[in-house]
Amino acid sequence: MYAGRRRGFRIRIEPQLRFAVLFAVAFALTVVLGACSREANPTIEEPEVTVLLPTPSATVAPATSTPEPPTPAPTPTPVPEPVEEPPPFPTPDVDLSDYSVYGETLLEAFAEDAARLPDAPHYFIQARLVPGEVPSVEGVQRVRITNQEESSLTELYFRLYPNLPAYEGTAQVSRALVDGKVATVGNLFDGTAVFVPLEGGLAAGESTDVTLWFRATLPTQVSAGTAGAGLYGFVEGVYDLAGFYPTLAVYDHRGWDLDAGARFGDSLFADIGYYQVALTVPEALSVVASGSTLAQELNGDGTTTWRIAAGPVRSFYAAVTDRWEAVSEDVDGITVNSYYPVGGLASAQTALSYTTGSLGVFNGMFGQYPYRELDVVPLPTTAFGMEHAGLLALAANFYGEGGGGFSIATPHEVAHQWFFNLVGNDQPDEPWLDESLANYAVFLYYEAVEWPQMQTMMMENVFRYRYDAARNLGIDRPVSGAVVGFDQSNYINIIYSKGPLFLHAVRERMGDAAFFAALLDYAQTHRYGIAYAEDLFDKFRHHSDSPIDDLIALWIYGE
Repeated sequence: MYAGRRRGFRIRIEPQLRFAVLFAVAFALTVVLGACSREANPTIEEPEVTVLLPTPSATVAPATSTPEPPTPAPTPTPVPEPVEEPPPFPTPDVDLSDYSVYGETLLEAFAEDAARLPDAPHYFIQARLVPGEVPSVEGVQRVRITNQEESSLTELYFRLYPNLPAYEGTAQVSRALVDGKVATVGNLFDGTAVFVPLEGGLAAGESTDVTLWFRATLPTQVSAGTAGAGLYGFVEGVYDLAGFYPTLAVYDHRGWDLDAGARFGDSLFADIGYYQVALTVPEALSVVASGSTLAQELNGDGTTTWRIAAGPVRSFYAAVTDRWEAVSEDVDGITVNSYYPVGGLASAQTALSYTTGSLGVFNGMFGQYPYRELDVVPLPTTAFGMEHAGLLALAANFYGEGGGGFSIATPHEVAHQWFFNLVGNDQPDEPWLDESLANYAVFLYYEAVEWPQMQTMMMENVFRYRYDAARNLGIDRPVSGAVVGFDQSNYINIIYSKGPLFLHAVRERMGDAAFFAALLDYAQTHRYGIAYAEDLFDKFRHHSDSPIDDLIALWIYGE
């Protein structure tokens, strides 16, 4: 029996709530589960978008033979030197070797993590939200980058996620400096990535400061069935700023990872980093973001600058709106804020209950969540939800009468705070590694709180039923593989159902004690790093002598 059933993990749930939730879940499961998949699910009504020199005279010869005076030497006309237009923001002046600010965002027990990773990318971003028919974010960022590879780097690559077809926005970098000197910027893959050459290269262990001026535009409608799916843009009064800034690409054993990704599934693949952000927005709007808000400064021009710090985290995210209120609760020293629109208080309290409950359980299973805050926000997305560092977004149509889906989407997104944020992975190429773990964690949560009806619901209706459907329809396939190798007919069934069944089969083979020890070891060993499938398999093998290679071959690789 898993040790998570100790008193510290037990949560009392009233019988009436259990019945109501079971009814809501049964209804919600008639719709395709899209938690984090960005798959088309509930339909959301889309708002309309009100979307010369003079001509020289002829020269007349004189009538007499009087000699002409000598022509004076022409006076040179001064030509002004071209003046480079100043950037909209000055070059950021900040000490990127100072990590003290992050101590304010971490629990006391994790205060040392504020400077634990001096080689991780350290961002300082100054950005301004510009409302309009085509909203945009304009800004400049300075990034301290250390070469953590064994060989010299001749250029650096940055992802421009808004330019991915799935995001349906635009982004560009207009100017770059490397260690204060003007540098060129090259575009790749239709603008989904840019590169900055490094004069003389960057040797292993050396650092450089790169400054980039950027602008990103936001789509103003939800396109179901895409990776955007309402998870980047401006819809229903909410500015959803996912990946709006140039993100340093990952350099791993295969080189620079620059895959464009599919139109569905997750696109983000990033190293852990530190972020200081000065985000300026109209003063009527509020910001909910990764990390913690350290200050708000009124600028006297109708705007407010929000100063935010987050780190070490996988990425930086912000939602900006004037339409939310919040209820809060503490668990294990962490403040959980649940935001809601008008009329959504009861739903926000439900989301808050599932968030605090699963957060407490997963703290014991996977190791303590290290940050002081965790935010829950409603977004007008066609997916069930989406994970961000220190923040989980749930479908706005859950909030209000007839809503539902909290019981699955909420613990799933909470689990992503470990399997995505704290332990990173290549989501475009190995989506199962975080999604299958997060979905199986939902089952583990209901097991820990001793709610057998929900355990059965997850195992039979979500995992087995959906996988059996894939087999019956002839769309079964191995769990392993990049998102681009799937189609939307089998992505959910394989990644969210077959993957968890593989984990359950490994657990039954190893036994509970070894299985949960391996999960904890995996989460702690790769905390703040990037893990691959073999890293998880190695932890299973390390904690048990039971053979599992046959299960890996059968379920993961289809051999």
